Amino acid sequence: MKSKAAFNHILGHYRAQKVGLPFNIHSGDRIKVAMILGALDCLYWQALGNGLTNLAKGIGRTIIHSYKYHQIRLPGHPAAGYQVNGYPKIDLKAVLGGAA
Repeated sequence: MKSKAAFNHILGHYRAQKVGLPFNIHSGDRIKVAMILGALDCLYWQALGNGLTNLAKGIGRTIIHSYKYHQIRLPGHPAAGYQVNGYPKIDLKAVLGGAA
């Protein structure tokens, strides 16, 4: 059930969590990073449950992109990216950049 109110509500929380993520990653506060990732995961599933697929994809991409900068992982969001037409999405920058 798509509604403008649900979209605006989830989007507001998503933006609030997204703003704090880089600061907490840079400061090395793993607890706060884990809390933000948990909140983003919640928002991801809320967006899917409300039929807001594009918003959910954006939240998922934010989670996966953040994996480049910390060691905390969520089981529902693969480090390699989501499947596209049955094939894993590959991060070309990571592949071309060599081993970490």
